[in-house]
Amino acid sequence: MTTFKVFLRDLLGLVLILSTVLALFSLLLDLTALFAYLHHDSGHASLLLHESFYLLVFFIPPYFIGKYINRAEVVQAVEDFLLMKSKQS
Repeated sequence: MTTFKVFLRDLLGLVLILSTVLALFSLLLDLTALFAYLHHDSGHASLLLHESFYLLVFFIPPYFIGKYINRAEVVQAVEDFLLMKSKQS
């Protein structure tokens, strides 16, 4: 495994975290829209639902990124690479 692949795995981990946070933000906007609708403020509820609609895209990438990052051969290759690098220095 090369240094680039280790860097790519770390970068994908950061993208995973970012996607998860944005997906949770979408749920928070939906919950806020529900509260606004229950308090008879349909204008704000509509606005919040429209804003959260675009963030629904971030529910899909974390699943696939997580499956790729946590594959047994990828994890083993990263551990072997890091062990090799630590023995060199």
